[in-house]
Amino acid sequence: MCSVSRLTPPFGAVCRFLYIFEHPRWTWFFHPPSKFPQPSTCPSVQRWENPTVIQFSSLCQLILLLALVHGGRTNAPYNWIFFIPIFILSIYSVFFCAPGSTLIDYGVITYFLNLILTSSDYILLRNRQPELRRIGQTKATSEMAFKERLIWATSLLATPRGIGWAHEPTDQISPRPTASRRRFIASQFLWIIFYLILGRVASIPIQGSPSFTKGGPSLGAFGWWQRTIAWSLIISAYSSISEMYAIGSIIFVAAGICEPRDWPHIFGSPLNAYTLRKCWGYVLLLFSVFFF
Repeated sequence: MCSVSRLTPPFGAVCRFLYIFEHPRWTWFFHPPSKFPQPSTCPSVQRWENPTVIQFSSLCQLILLLALVHGGRTNAPYNWIFFIPIFILSIYSVFFCAPGSTLIDYGVITYFLNLILTSSDYILLRNRQPELRRIGQTKATSEMAFKERLIWATSLLATPRGIGWAHEPTDQISPRPTASRRRFIASQFLWIIFYLILGRVASIPIQGSPSFTKGGPSLGAFGWWQRTIAWSLIISAYSSISEMYAIGSIIFVAAGICEPRDWPHIFGSPLNAYTLRKCWGYVLLLFSVFFF
């Protein structure tokens, strides 16, 4: 478990960093530089420049943090009130603040849907879930001081996968790294190089396909062999997310905030994807415990 303030890996922050800074790269995959729409002529890009969604998501996270800190007390009968503004802001963001781009809208909707589920669990069901305890935690939240509850709540929000917590899905996450700090950082640098190459190679057929240009034909207009180009998109997503996750692991492990064992790979083994349920539950959707 992380050594400083006993914070588990801040994967939630890494995911938000990925959403903000990786979307231009995604758009580059769909629109090669020669066909990339300029902000002045692309409504979806202009709308995405409006920071309302980012502001609302940050505000919702702050409200959820306060709800966890307040709800950890011995007597907090009105803690459910914190859920109301989170729900309203989430619904408003999805229906009125979405950028209008199919790809980015999917990310926005997924984020706020998961936020509503997380908030309903941590706020509405808080008193019924004594299993929300860090591994090795001996003091109940009701016995903690304000600062201790703040650290506890921040740690809980920082790891949607429950790494280092009693509800950690040990049978579904990838094996924990056992290498030393130095070897772990060195191996992550090598993996970053691999993901960069993999992502660039996977983007080649995407850039050459008319289906991924603005106003281009659907993949359904081509034969089955050409439709397999969709796998390039999956590989690009895999490489991009893994790359950002590896960068985050290097930063926090090198800073001494976390141990290498706190950073199991975000994706499961492709060998487990032999059924649809295992593909989504064991291989792909390992961002949050609510997907399991």
